Order: sequence, then C-alpha cells, then structure tokens
Amino acid sequence: MVATSLCLVAADARAETFDPLRTGEAVPMVPVTARIPGSVGVVPCEYGPPASAMQLDEVVERALCRNPLTARTWANAQVQAARLGQAQAARLPTISGVVSGSANQANTSSTSSLASQGAYDGPARAAELSLDWVLLDFGARRAEVRKARELLAAADESFNAAVLDVLYATARDYFAALTARAQVDAARMAQANALQSLNAVRARLASGVVSIADELQARTAHNEATLRVVKATNALHEAEGTLAIDMGLQPDVPIHLVDIPENVRDTRPPLEGIRLLIEQALATHPRLRAARAERNATDAAVDVSRAQGLPSVHLEAGLSRSTRPGASMGDDLPVTSTSRSNYVGVRVTIPFFDGFGTTYRIKEARMQAEVQRANLAETEQQVALNVWKSYEAVRSGADTLEQAEALQQNAALAFDATRARYNAGIANIVELLRAQDVLVDATQQRISVQSDWRVARLSLAASLGKLDISTFRNRP
Repeated sequence: MVATSLCLVAADARAETFDPLRTGEAVPMVPVTARIPGSVGVVPCEYGPPASAMQLDEVVERALCRNPLTARTWANAQVQAARLGQAQAARLPTISGVVSGSANQANTSSTSSLASQGAYDGPARAAELSLDWVLLDFGARRAEVRKARELLAAADESFNAAVLDVLYATARDYFAALTARAQVDAARMAQANALQSLNAVRARLASGVVSIADELQARTAHNEATLRVVKATNALHEAEGTLAIDMGLQPDVPIHLVDIPENVRDTRPPLEGIRLLIEQALATHPRLRAARAERNATDAAVDVSRAQGLPSVHLEAGLSRSTRPGASMGDDLPVTSTSRSNYVGVRVTIPFFDGFGTTYRIKEARMQAEVQRANLAETEQQVALNVWKSYEAVRSGADTLEQAEALQQNAALAFDATRARYNAGIANIVELLRAQDVLVDATQQRISVQSDWRVARLSLAASLGKLDISTFRNRP
C-alpha cells in the first residue's frame, strides 16, 4: 500500500514537471537563493528561527521565501504558463482511440416452417483510431495564443510587482523596528535625565532652598518619563512582532537586528530630474508592464471572439475494426463477422446563425478592452504621483533631518546649561522642566524624521520599480 502511494505521488510529480511545449520557461525566477517550495528542480527554501542578529538582506530573503503574496503570484504565473500551453496545443492534431467489447446472446424462432431459425452467442469487439486536425480557423488559435502569452507576461510582471511590495513592506517594517528601538533608548535617556533632575531637587529641598512643590513637579516629570518608557517598549514589541510575521515567523519569536552604521545611515542619494524619473517609472515599473500586457490580452480577445464566428476547416481520418458473432442455423458452428474500414476527409464548419451570440461576444470583448485601457491610464497616473511624492519627500527629507539633528543638539546644550543654572540656584524648577521637555520632544522629532527619511528613500526606489533584493545584499 505504501509502495503504491509512493508510485502515485511520483506519477503526479512527473505530470507536474512534464512541459513538452516549454511554456514554464517564461515564468520568472523566484528572487531568493533557495526558491519557493514546490518549484521545479529547486531545493525548497528553509529558514529556522534566527540564531543571531540579522541584517536587512537576511530579513528580506526570509520574507520573500515565506510571504504568501509572492507564493500566490508565482503560482498564478505557473497557471498562466499552463494556459499558454493549452492554447499552443490547439495547433496540434488530436488523436483518440476507442475500444469496446460486449457479450452477446440471442435466439430467433418462428412458427412458420418456411422461416429460418438461428441463434448466436459470443463476444463482440470493436476498436477505432481517429484523428482531428484544425487546418484553418481564420486566426482563432493564433489570437488565443497571443492572448495567453500576454496574460502570462502580465502574471510575470504581477509577480515582480509583488516582490517589489514585499521588499518595500519588509524593509519599511525593519526600519520601523529600528526606529522603535531608538525611541526606547531615547525614552530611557529621558527617564535618566528626569531622575537626575529629581535628585537635584531633592538635594536642594534637603538644604531648605526650595519647597516641596518643586519636588512634586520633578517627581511628576519622572513619572511621565517612566510612562514613556513603557509605551515605547510596547511599541517596540509590536514592531518586532510585525517584522516576524513578515518573515513567516510567530510574532513572539525574539528578533535581534543589526543597526545601520552611522557613516552610511543618512547619506543623501543623488537625485535626477523629476521628469526623467517619471519617464523611467512609466517605462519600467512592473505594474505598468502588467497593465499593458493585460490591455494587449483584451485586444487579442477581440480577435478571438471575431474568429469564433468564422468558418473552420478540419482534417479528419480514422481506422476501425470490429468483430461480432453471426447467427448460426441449427447445429451449425458459430459464425463471426469481421469488418474493417478507414477514411480520410475534410470537414468544413460554417456558423450561419447562433442567435447573435457572436455579435455580443465581440461587443463584450471590445468593452473589456476599453476597461483595461482606462485601468492602464489610472495606473500610469498613480505611478507618476507616487514618484512625485517620493521625490519631494526625499528631496526635503535630507534638509529636514539636518534641522532635526541641529534642534536636538541645541536642546541638549540648553538642558545641560539650565540644569547647571538650577544647581547654582539661578534657574527655577519651571525652567529646568521646560528644558527637559524640549529635549525629549527634539529627540523624538529627530528619530521620527530619520525614520521618515529612510522610508522616503525606500518609497522612491519602489515607485521607480528599482527596488530588488540586490539593493539590500552586501549592505554595510
């Protein structure tokens, strides 16, 4: 039983890998070292729980391997490749055979002495081999192949767009986790500053220089800083859980990430003219390529519908042989009859009238083509808009980041000066807490602006269609 099951599994695997028309070669390669499980001739990608701190390239490779979006779009490309094979197979002849057999028994009798009486008993067998080959269909098969090929191209580009989406989303969540970790560090630093301020107030309170009101205000500020640490830690856990889901892991799996070195963290990328960037995106973005292929497929569908209403010419041929028992008279031996036949001919099918079905099929196909043209125009507008928004975000993000870093540095200097003045008895508690809050806000703004700057650069690359796995490999 086990051996039979294994044989059936092996037969199914051979059936899946058999590709005589080689349509599967048009399916894109999965962009990971070990491809999606179930792909032909490739070891499935397997990743265990992360054992050490991960860099961005490992994170995106895990996501590409395990993300359902890439698996679904890759399988859809395989489906379209199989449909292309079906369309190409229609160009080849169809050969079929029929074998039949039956047991026959009959007796005949008559009340008239002049009528013959007989019986036959025996098997009847027949075999037939037939061939059918469409010689002419006025372009129906050619249009069907063109439609299937364009749909396969659309599926390929949809897969590339899915890879683009997974890369962008995973890298964005990676930077979100790093940002959340930086927020935790900043919150803990603010908590330490608040504790130092509280200790300074308590020292002055013990000396009788300030009142209990100063200590209460400093204690409140310390409690607020502690609360920010709790919230920032919760946000970090959420960000790490989201990134774990991106990689196909459970959200409670511990994740350790390698931060980006300071010397390459915020380098300003070179920006070409916005018009040139939009033209590049309109020419190469996978979503636009998929939309154009789908438009071409609907144009081919119009030709298919039109050709279905035209005559077709078939070549037909066949061989047949049959053996059946004949009637025997009295005690005579059984009689069998054998017949053989063969034929070759041409069949012409002319659809004179189908209730105007062909007319409405052509109309439907034309309107579907118009719908797809509108979808293409909408996609072009969306791609151009995404490039424009990302371009402006990147262009302004570098300057915004510089200002945010300057703001944080000045706020830190102001806080140190105010704390020194407070310890010297020159500044009051309101000034100290105010400088402390300004430093906290400046630090959070710098972290937020830095995160937006990273995401803007990713978004620009994704909107241009230039974000691929090589972007993250060998990254410092």
